[in-house]
Amino acid sequence: MKKKNKTICIVSPFPPPFGGMAIQAEKIALHLLCEGFHDKLEVIRVKTNADLPDALRWAAKVPGFRTLVNMMLFLYQLHKALLKSDVVYFHTAFFNFFFWITYPAMILIKLYGKKVILSARGGGARLFFQKYRPIVKPILSKADIIATPSGFLKEAFKDVLGIEAVVIPTLADLHQFQFHHRDVFRPLLLSVRNFEPIYDIDCIIKAFKIIREHFPQARLGIAGSGSLKSELESLVSSLNLNDSVMFYGQVSHKEIQELYSKYDISVNASRVDNLPGTILEAYASGLPVVSTNAGGIPYIVEDGVTGFLVNIGDYEAMAQKVIQLIEEPELGKTLAKNAVQYCKIYDWEHVKNIMIPLLNLTPRPLP
Repeated sequence: MKKKNKTICIVSPFPPPFGGMAIQAEKIALHLLCEGFHDKLEVIRVKTNADLPDALRWAAKVPGFRTLVNMMLFLYQLHKALLKSDVVYFHTAFFNFFFWITYPAMILIKLYGKKVILSARGGGARLFFQKYRPIVKPILSKADIIATPSGFLKEAFKDVLGIEAVVIPTLADLHQFQFHHRDVFRPLLLSVRNFEPIYDIDCIIKAFKIIREHFPQARLGIAGSGSLKSELESLVSSLNLNDSVMFYGQVSHKEIQELYSKYDISVNASRVDNLPGTILEAYASGLPVVSTNAGGIPYIVEDGVTGFLVNIGDYEAMAQKVIQLIEEPELGKTLAKNAVQYCKIYDWEHVKNIMIPLLNLTPRPLP
């Protein structure tokens, strides 16, 4: 008798837009499809960012109603997928996403008696758990497995909710990003984060102002988009940096490698974060990283070993660390070498040995 294929339903935002969770979900789907040639795996994608039909395009202009329509469309698509699925791999974030998407979806999944791995992401998890613990713990406890991309989130689940989680590292496309050996590190800085308050691009621009005073030839590339675009452009103008700062806008995941090859140092100034994939991309591309120590970042950046860490908002310390890399190229080479070795744990060949065995779960039913 022919063995029945195992069907995995991946629930997540999917591109476009090219957010971190969407990119990660697409990577997992593609890798599992490739594995399916050997292990009889089939994959169904269910978008939490559901596509609105033409008849409902007008709803996109009504914020509250748009959210409701998206939720209903998503749950309908999930219902259809659950009829054919054996196990659900669910990417979740917190706050509004959790209540509008994850909470109702978890109820539906368990009513269908399906196995579910809940892959949790987001630097604000601990605060969310502390604020909504009585509401969220009962539904999170019904997941067959809670997975996190870092020890930072694993600890938040344990400390606040008393729930054990397993770490499944974030996938980094090491084959897409080419390591470029650099004998010197020019004052060419790259930021790849969206223009939102939690990523504090202001801090990077202020640090760059100091760096440029030491190195007039310095350049800063900023890839991303978001609500603070006009404010950031105004800050650049007010600091007389227009001739040395380039805004690239949103750069697709397929095109970002070209940017990494043009710059020599990666900077990140998150105020809240878990495990930023852009740091792993910089590692794989040979760029030393200078980052704030927000959230889970110290779990992937070991200060002085794989990169440099500074306190949140400390643009002066960020500038000094960048200057040190430029002035001490042997140190930069050591950090880059250590970093690229470290990020091999985020390669699919390692991650799949953790993930695929977890897909053979026995479901935990609702009471």
